[in-house]
Amino acid sequence: MNPAPDTAFPVDVVTPSGVGGFAAKFTAEQPLPALAARLGAWLAGLWGGPFRLGHTIILARHADVAEMLARDLDFRIAPVNGPRIDAVNGPFVLGLDRGATLIRERAALYRALSQVDLSAIRVSVAHQAAERIEAAGDDGIDVVGGYARPIAARTARALFGTGGPDERSFMDVARAIFAHVFLNLSGDKVVEARALRAAGPLRRWLADEIAARRAAGDLGTDMMGALLRDGLLDDDGVRRTLGGMLVGSIDTTATAVAKIIAVIGRDPALLARVAADAEDPECLAGWCREALRRWPHNPILMRRAAAPTRLGTVEIRAGDQVVAWTQAAMLDPDVFPDPQTMRPDRPAAAYLHFGGGVHPCAGRAINAFQIPLLVGALIRRGIAGIGPVEWAGPFPDRLTVRFGRDMA
Repeated sequence: MNPAPDTAFPVDVVTPSGVGGFAAKFTAEQPLPALAARLGAWLAGLWGGPFRLGHTIILARHADVAEMLARDLDFRIAPVNGPRIDAVNGPFVLGLDRGATLIRERAALYRALSQVDLSAIRVSVAHQAAERIEAAGDDGIDVVGGYARPIAARTARALFGTGGPDERSFMDVARAIFAHVFLNLSGDKVVEARALRAAGPLRRWLADEIAARRAAGDLGTDMMGALLRDGLLDDDGVRRTLGGMLVGSIDTTATAVAKIIAVIGRDPALLARVAADAEDPECLAGWCREALRRWPHNPILMRRAAAPTRLGTVEIRAGDQVVAWTQAAMLDPDVFPDPQTMRPDRPAAAYLHFGGGVHPCAGRAINAFQIPLLVGALIRRGIAGIGPVEWAGPFPDRLTVRFGRDMA
């Protein structure tokens, strides 16, 4: 079902071009954060545990990050994500600490996801990728705006059951909310205001679609339909669950694909190695994880200490901010031997790209195949060169790839 045109849709939810804020500028190109992560991993190895900087604890060893994620009663996510998520969407599992609500809503989410035919989505992603690459011809393609982002938006629509009045509005609303909920660590009021303007349309699109399906007696076969049939959540709980998943789904995919292609495409020797493995899905997925280890879509995770405790060698006070520097932790030689070497055969469970503990990325099952499919189609077409990454706030917004000979 498609919603009627949204005449109340605000036009000022577009994340503007350009890089804003110190953190975004620091991470806008690979070398600086990569160098910092190497230094952090080296210092953590020498120090043997976390670092304290005032009321902030920085974890750069893999074992410390894994322990922090496993101890969710000691290191809480709600004080970090909860207020921002609640303001734009209402409670969602990635802003809830362990308790009855999290257990119920997480169970409903994963049960609904298990009922969706992901094989049909996989086929659709592969078909769309091939179509867009063929249509681009020899001139090349914008990996973000002309490829990964709109394909991810269509995956989100197929999975969650709504797509807004048009694709552009849908993508802009999701990006505006994502930028505030998960990335606005400095509390930028402009970013917050943009997200709050975008929140109304997203709530309305989902609520209207839920009501329309109830009225028609046709609940659908996507996640929305599965949640409605399940009955564990009321209609607002269904909306909150879908809204919380949706906002991160599109630009997580687009950012990951852009960074993977930037890492691989700028290194001819690496590109040749990846191209040689492009027909091996497992190996290709390993190369994608390794490229993201060099330039993660998200280099840190944050929690807040609930009570006095200890982590590794450091005494932690209640209220301390705990920063899991996952980019540095994925250079830990105890888990990633010879960490500067790219190897696609490393154990998938060792990577920290999509969180862990009781709060892993809810969409990781989809991106486990969607990201390699999108990357693989570009690699097989043959990459002759890439342009610079252009940004919209913290998000890659454009990356032009020039095609060469077909590598297949």
